[in-house]
Amino acid sequence: MKTTKHKIVTILLSAIVIVSLAFLLNHMIENSKAAAPSEQAKNALPIPEADQQDQVTRFTNKTAEYDGLSMEVISMSASGDDAVVEVRWELKDSRDWKINNAVLKIDSQDYALAGFDLVEGVFHYADGTACKIDMQNEVNKDDCSAVWLEEEPYRIDRLIFANVPGDFLNRSVELRILGMTAYPNEGEYCKVLNIDAIQKTMQADFPGVELECFQDEGILGYGIKQDSVFANDEKALAELSDYAAKALLGSRAGIWKFDLTSD
Repeated sequence: MKTTKHKIVTILLSAIVIVSLAFLLNHMIENSKAAAPSEQAKNALPIPEADQQDQVTRFTNKTAEYDGLSMEVISMSASGDDAVVEVRWELKDSRDWKINNAVLKIDSQDYALAGFDLVEGVFHYADGTACKIDMQNEVNKDDCSAVWLEEEPYRIDRLIFANVPGDFLNRSVELRILGMTAYPNEGEYCKVLNIDAIQKTMQADFPGVELECFQDEGILGYGIKQDSVFANDEKALAELSDYAAKALLGSRAGIWKFDLTSD
């Protein structure tokens, strides 16, 4: 009888222990679940407030002209530590022009141009073709058609100025565009050079001259073909260099100034 009672007591104690452990375990799991969101929130990146997110100020009639070339500021925005100014400007010839000198003045501090991104543009090339390029439309980024010859060539760039004050949009801001240069990208080198047109022009002084242009794995160049009778003709080489420089290279200075201070 004592043995039976002892067994019952043992079973009851075991049951109590098991129930207690189960309760304790369940309590720990519930606490863990309750703590998980706060722990994740602790480790997660902070969500920016609405006024901390990228801001954009859009402009109308912010235009400037110098030496017959017009520019217009479309917008100015904050992106991280950068100021981004979107500018639309005219292209006066078929060379591949890019803005290479600009200053953003915030209060009394100047910030130099750190880089740029092409947004879109209409480009007329020396070989008589024309293309509309839209970097925001990856499906149809390049649209080359004779219809674009009827449109005035232009390009829209995002000019980037780095490490500006975070509240610059609420400060005194002035943009000065001071110059641009022309030199084609690798993929457009031979198209912009248009070696066939140069060869045709040089035929008058050098009958039968044959020219070539090459662009391959970062190697860009042009020259007189080695099997041409003018391959080593210094006068022919000098004339070719002159035509090529006019087709490819350019430099233009000026001052296009814009007051971008918020009203």
